[in-house]
Amino acid sequence: MSDSSLHQSPPRRRKSLIRGALMLNGASVVVTALLFVLLLSLVAPPMGVNAPGARMALWARLAVWPALVLFGMVVGVMAMRGRTQAFNPVEDPESRGQRVAQRVLANSVEQSAIFVPALAALVATLPQPSLGAAVVATGLFVLGRLLFWVGYLVHPFARAPGMAMTLTVNLIVLGWAVLLQLGGMQPG
Repeated sequence: MSDSSLHQSPPRRRKSLIRGALMLNGASVVVTALLFVLLLSLVAPPMGVNAPGARMALWARLAVWPALVLFGMVVGVMAMRGRTQAFNPVEDPESRGQRVAQRVLANSVEQSAIFVPALAALVATLPQPSLGAAVVATGLFVLGRLLFWVGYLVHPFARAPGMAMTLTVNLIVLGWAVLLQLGGMQPG
């Protein structure tokens, strides 16, 4: 199925594809939330990170993983350009693979621009016993970005689980950080 197959499909087929994508997204959100809760009970909070400097050091150790994924995506875009001999992205024609690699990178930069500062706010304000949540969130965020990348290479609809996982993690981290900033939630 090509990128444009959704637009070329009869209306009934299109509705079926959209319904399937929505169901897959919904299931991915539920699975991610359940994984988050399950992993919270399995991941011990990092020890010795009570001081603000130690918390920011923890954040830096966690933030390197999304950065590593982004770096891999940049290398992927470069490799696609080299493979197709399209060195000038303005004048040379781009292949489907190049467009996919660029879209994956752009979306991942956008998602990381939400996740990384929200993670910093969460790490700075979470009580010590709950700091394992930052480790879990980082792992699920990175997994979501990798699933998004691989899925997009297969078909645009196959990116849905990774996109939903990333969105769910971003909502959890950002929402929790905002609630902590407002003093409306005291995790224990």
